[in-house]
Amino acid sequence: MKFRFIAFSFLMVMGLAACDLIGDIDDIKPENVIEESVLIRDESSANLALRGIYELWRDKGVSMISPNMGFLSGALSGSGTDGGAFTRNEVKPETSSIADYYVALYRIVNYADVVMEQLQAGKAVGLDEKRKDEMIGECKFHRAMAHFFLLRAFGQFYDATSPLGIVLVEKSMEDTKAVARSSVADVYQSINDDLDDAIKMAPEVAEGHYYISQMTAKALKARVLLYQKKYHDAAVLAKDVLDHAEGAGYIMETDFANIFKQGHESSEAFFAPYAMGFKERFILNMNLTSAGTYTKTIADAFVGGAEDGNINTGEGFDQRFAVAFATDTYGPNRNGKYPLNGENTSDQKSNSYFYLRLAETYLIHAEAAIRDNQDYEAARTSLKVITDRAGYDEDYVNTIPDAELLEMIRQHKWLELVGEAYEEWFDLVRYHKEGDLDIKDIKPTVTSDAKLIFPIPQQALAGNNALEQNPL
Repeated sequence: MKFRFIAFSFLMVMGLAACDLIGDIDDIKPENVIEESVLIRDESSANLALRGIYELWRDKGVSMISPNMGFLSGALSGSGTDGGAFTRNEVKPETSSIADYYVALYRIVNYADVVMEQLQAGKAVGLDEKRKDEMIGECKFHRAMAHFFLLRAFGQFYDATSPLGIVLVEKSMEDTKAVARSSVADVYQSINDDLDDAIKMAPEVAEGHYYISQMTAKALKARVLLYQKKYHDAAVLAKDVLDHAEGAGYIMETDFANIFKQGHESSEAFFAPYAMGFKERFILNMNLTSAGTYTKTIADAFVGGAEDGNINTGEGFDQRFAVAFATDTYGPNRNGKYPLNGENTSDQKSNSYFYLRLAETYLIHAEAAIRDNQDYEAARTSLKVITDRAGYDEDYVNTIPDAELLEMIRQHKWLELVGEAYEEWFDLVRYHKEGDLDIKDIKPTVTSDAKLIFPIPQQALAGNNALEQNPL
């Protein structure tokens, strides 16, 4: 089926009630609102509504924070809106891009609620019951992922006993009201419940890699369990994904660069939304970035000498670093992961953004296997898939001492996923909280644990007097 992008966000029902979570922000309401009662009427309108949720994952409020997340960890250097605040780890409640991020993610949550509720109410006349259940499963996936992204950005996700989770929205919001934050444990429970339902209900095989499937939900849950420190469960689920991914249509690319050339058609992508053409590109200011010092240092140290890398050709650097940052080949957007080859929209596979891909699941399994029961053999088996593709010697993983393997997994994950879904930053936070590293050694501007998560945006506090601010 040829993918057809449908601009649907302007047909949303109340993307978010203006004062519920973020305060009185005028642009939170869509320009062309339709009544909730006519959002879904039949199979065609149900499909259109569901695609509207997918579209929201490429909203600029979600995507424009990506370069800043690279600045936050030190994975990237450069400039852009609020870039200095992220580089210095001085993000404030007034920082505009975190408010945009907060709003965009809650739009996804609330719109998923609206669509799901109308499907459950039987509004889609003539829709097959099996397909209805699949669509509800997809809605639950999107709600879970948006809640998870909110939790790891604005909640103390690393502490299951913390009361500082996020506001859970499990029913579409129609009234302006004050809503308190749920605990971290309760937020994780909601996310996992939604993902369990998505694993059962979502399509077994996705139409394309810009849509999700049951396997996508499993892959996301493996990531959630890792963050939740449920390492045994994360290892078991990640291994299940690795054992069955190919049967569901997910296969590792043999060439790292090919992932990004193929974009949403890459066999490795679990979820890669598609944007049409240069004007609708995801990362509008990624071309203002370059590799951060730490990224460059580990990519150079892994190959040849510690300072022999050629930034022009990429020689002497880790192959994955070269694909992303070598100046001779990185393309018009100055980042090989986002080639964005001009205005033609007929075959713009490279205009894609990767929220989940198979390589990450190998790395999740490798880390979880060590943290669960020090299963270094299993960890090496999974890491080897990643390093073999990156051009390392076949015996490379066996040369890494057990005591260093966990850290090497983190560094390879950094180079594998840099500039994608912000795992560099959240891995730093997780490893820091586990006592595996001191985050200040990598990012000296992280001077206290208060800087490990974002403050709640000022507009949210203004619009919700039950909302408690994070420690500042």
